[in-house]
Amino acid sequence: MESVLDNPNKRIFAENEEELLNECMKALLLGMQSLDVVRKVAVGDLNAYTKQLMGEYAALGERVSDRMKKLDIDPEIYGSMKQKWQKKMVKLSLFGDKSNSNIAEKLIKGTNMGITDVTRSLNDNAISVSDESALIARDILSFFSGSVEALKRFL
Repeated sequence: MESVLDNPNKRIFAENEEELLNECMKALLLGMQSLDVVRKVAVGDLNAYTKQLMGEYAALGERVSDRMKKLDIDPEIYGSMKQKWQKKMVKLSLFGDKSNSNIAEKLIKGTNMGITDVTRSLNDNAISVSDESALIARDILSFFSGSVEALKRFL
């Protein structure tokens, strides 16, 4: 599929913008929920890094939210039951092994899932979304990739 920036004659569709931005927001929210759980048990440098990540996730979330507002898109937000379930699943995955190595491994796996989901959505919609929305998605992917690399030092 052709890159968004290489195709000046593309047709932009609102539903494709909505799909991509919602996928970006979902990946960021899931990451923030996971970080909220693990930063309570992570120690030392990993704890400090998770706090830094929370700020970066929040900033990217604001970019997505601002873009959605500009396009008059209502975000698909998880219900409170699904959010509680997500947090419980993260806690269960750490049950018995709260070492920084295990925490980093779980964060890497979750981040890779986010990379997969956002990449799939970007590829599916690349020729029918605005350059601005595609840039946000690529920035999220770059951030996720950098996070995975940084987390490897804690394994």
